[in-house]
Amino acid sequence: MREYLIASIVIVATATSAFAGGAKYYVEKDTVGNCSVVDSKPSASAGMTILGNKGGYATKDEAVKALNALPKGKCKGVVG
Repeated sequence: MREYLIASIVIVATATSAFAGGAKYYVEKDTVGNCSVVDSKPSASAGMTILGNKGGYATKDEAVKALNALPKGKCKGVVG
């Protein structure tokens, strides 16, 4: 019984870290000119523009810092 418990913990820990490793956050500018941080890659065909790191940021905090570091006037407003 103890072996099953340990194996379950190892599987959950491995799966959790695998999912967390793939998360990316992007700073986007919409068609109106408002900027926001999103957790999926914006679609260029929908008129969204990626600002900052085109490959995305590993954490939401990094993306928010990048959004706040944008030059004045780059965004009409910040959404979210």
